[in-house]
Parts: sequence; structure tokens; C-alpha cells
Amino acid sequence: MSASADPLARGADEMIIGIPRDAALSDGAWRGFKRFTSVEGGLAEIARLDRVGSPRPRRELELDPEWKQPIPYAIALYRTAEGERQLFWMDRLAGGSDRRLHGRASFGVGGHIGADDGGILVALEREWREEVETAELPRFTPLGLLNDDSDEVGRVHLGIVFLAELSSPEIAVREREKLAGSLVSVERAAARASELEGWSAALISHIATLGE
Repeated sequence: MSASADPLARGADEMIIGIPRDAALSDGAWRGFKRFTSVEGGLAEIARLDRVGSPRPRRELELDPEWKQPIPYAIALYRTAEGERQLFWMDRLAGGSDRRLHGRASFGVGGHIGADDGGILVALEREWREEVETAELPRFTPLGLLNDDSDEVGRVHLGIVFLAELSSPEIAVREREKLAGSLVSVERAAARASELEGWSAALISHIATLGE
């Protein structure tokens, strides 16, 4: 494989969890956000996805649309004393490993599930601790699944979306060479929607009801 054909700058040989497309999208493909009917239903679907996943080299998965990489994707939300809802907005910098996302913005904290993580929920907590610094872990609530096969990144990933309710506004990115982050109001995030990468752009119309 030539370097130009490889979308990854580094981390390509990491073993991560992949799911065959037909198993990941058991009811057929859709585009956008599919909300879980309940927290219990969400946890049951997460357990199912864990069962049908298996480890494969990331380099293979990134280039094979017959497989989906499940990605826990937590939306950090803080409610001020005055009741304003704020999202943790992150700008992706050139230090990130996937060049396709450089220069875009996101409000999702998460990443790939390692072969040794032990499942989606464990990977979510690990990714949270690796990406951001908070006084304590937030309360994670499963919200739904996010799928978008319209671009080369979305075709090989499946988002498992969580609400991460912060108990404090003290939150900061750890990997400052990759990300720059700050809390912004939900209204301000919506006004900056054109800056968002695919998944966050797909979710921006749903965030008005988050935390309500």
C-alpha cells in the first residue's frame, strides 16, 4: 500500500474492534442519528454490538466498508447555575492521527475500541480519561446510534452516542497537540454548525433536547 493510499498517519497497525456491516446494521443501513427507545434498550444494543465484534488491524478496517468500527461518542454537557446548557466544543488540530479530520470541530469525546478494552462501555471511560480531564467521571447515558455512509470516514464507523453530564465546568483536553476545547452554549454551538465534522454536524439538530 502506498503512503498516499493510507488515510492514517500513525496507529495503523493497532488491533481494534470491528463488526461486520450486516451485524452492525442489523436492521439495514440508515443515515443520521437513531435514538434508543430507552436506556435499557440502549444498554441491550450495546451488549449485542460487543458480542458481534472482533479484533482486526486498524489499517484493514479503515479501508474496508464491509466492516464497521464501533466508536463510543460522548457529548459532554454542563448546566450552569442559571440553567444555561453548555457543550464541550473541540477543534481538531494537525497533531491528530487521521488527516481526514484536521481543521474540523467536534463535540464528541471518544475513539476506537482496543482489542484489550473489554467492551464499548469500558472503552468509553478509557477514552474519556485519555482525551479530557475532569474532577470525576460524568454520568454516561446511552442516547442512540449514529451512521453516515456518505463519506469515506463514515462508511467504516458506527457511533454509539452517549450524553456525558458534567457535575462541574472544570473540563480540559489532555492531548493539546491534537485538540483545543472549551465550553460553549448550545446556541453558540448551533451557530457554528458549519465548522463541525460529519458526526457532530449530524447531531447538532438533536442537541436542543439534550439534558432536558
